[in-house]
Amino acid sequence: MFPDLIIYRPYTDSYANVIDDIRDILISRKLIHYAGSLQERALLDDEELAQAVQKALVVCVSAGILPTEHFKSIFVYAGDTLKKDWLVSDLGLQLILLNADIGNPVVARLQVELASGRVTS
Repeated sequence: MFPDLIIYRPYTDSYANVIDDIRDILISRKLIHYAGSLQERALLDDEELAQAVQKALVVCVSAGILPTEHFKSIFVYAGDTLKKDWLVSDLGLQLILLNADIGNPVVARLQVELASGRVTS
């Protein structure tokens, strides 16, 4: 019927996608830590880490902070197993640490270091 008709996407759709892509790139630059690194450092098991991450996500939502700006779920190979991990910002890592099991003496020591400003990521 209209053989020469070309349908273009609306400009606003293309513009929104570019803005979203730039926002994702800027957020990704802040996600510099693996939450799984706390497992090695604080001797957390998978369940303890998952609970601490979930609590940290709730803290973000309750405080009006977008969790997507500080947490991104990823999958990594550990040996021959595919395992879920999180890329997190400095704030995300600190929130996970603050929400980890305080019965773990290593976690307690790291929390004290964090509160005193001496913790290294």
